[in-house]
Amino acid sequence: MLRKIIFRNLIFYWKKVVLIISLMALLFFMAIASMLFTNRIQQLADRPLESIGTEIILQKDSANKNPADIRTQGVIFPFNLQTFSKESVEENLRSIQEAKDFSTALMLWQFDLKNNKTIVGLNTGDPKIGLRKIEDWLMPGSRFFSNDSAQEIILERHFAKLFGFQRGEKYAINGQDYDIIGIVDFTEESNLSNAQIFMPYKTALSLVSSKEQIINQVYVSLKNASLLSETQKSISERLPDLTIITKDRLLKNISTFNRLIYQFGNYFVVGMFFIVVVLSFFIFKLFSLEFQTQTAILKTIGWSKQEIRHWKLIEITFITGSAFVISLFFLEIFNITILPNIHFDSLLDQNFKL
Repeated sequence: MLRKIIFRNLIFYWKKVVLIISLMALLFFMAIASMLFTNRIQQLADRPLESIGTEIILQKDSANKNPADIRTQGVIFPFNLQTFSKESVEENLRSIQEAKDFSTALMLWQFDLKNNKTIVGLNTGDPKIGLRKIEDWLMPGSRFFSNDSAQEIILERHFAKLFGFQRGEKYAINGQDYDIIGIVDFTEESNLSNAQIFMPYKTALSLVSSKEQIINQVYVSLKNASLLSETQKSISERLPDLTIITKDRLLKNISTFNRLIYQFGNYFVVGMFFIVVVLSFFIFKLFSLEFQTQTAILKTIGWSKQEIRHWKLIEITFITGSAFVISLFFLEIFNITILPNIHFDSLLDQNFKL
């Protein structure tokens, strides 16, 4: 009986009730949307390194080259990356106690009249960090390279589908046929690179006829993320010619607004929830004042304080629940239409692009 009386009363004052519910729904939406927005920005900023299981990427940025020395046909080294000694880097990294594991890669570009492709040479014996993790992202039926000199390649899924290549077929580079032993799918990961072709390291090295073991990218994982600054210092001392890419450097590539959200977003979310709690309190306080006369009448006819509190509790529960359900509806729209369109290219992604 009490609930029927309460709901009839709410229906009678439906204009005021709808206004209160709308205000509460807006507050709930703002609080939860701020949390989702902040989480999206932080995920996008962290994804490039987290997805490949590394905290540091090492490379040697190219200085200005003489245009006459730049080849634009066949298999060449990327314009934006210089090569360096594989043996020297590995020796220095092994001496850094903070470093847990590392893997190396040789990035190459293949130029032809139809399309340009990026080739990545990987060491089969390296741990699964960096692009070496493609072994975990192979599609069913695929396998990883048998050895570092195998005439085998793995193709990126979209590239293979676009040009009609399938596992078990041959793929030609510089007139040499290579067995397509697998297809790698980056669908569930970040856009790590625009590489279309992966092959064993020594096989990739033979494409540029290099007698020395050279690389142009190194991926380093740490024993503990808190050791990042110490590791950077150690690497800088041992390998001063190499550029060190960390999350801090990647953040510099995004907008000031996104960077602020990444760094102070959690405080922003806490602040929003605090504001929602305070405003909700005042809204319900004003709502109670609107019905102060009714409360006085209930006391006059013999209602106890406990029964009046029960009345108010049911009202607050109904209004809060209705507002929350409405906010979820708008959050779903926000999640479908807004969040997926929030994106930015990281410095890591740019370094892989042609």
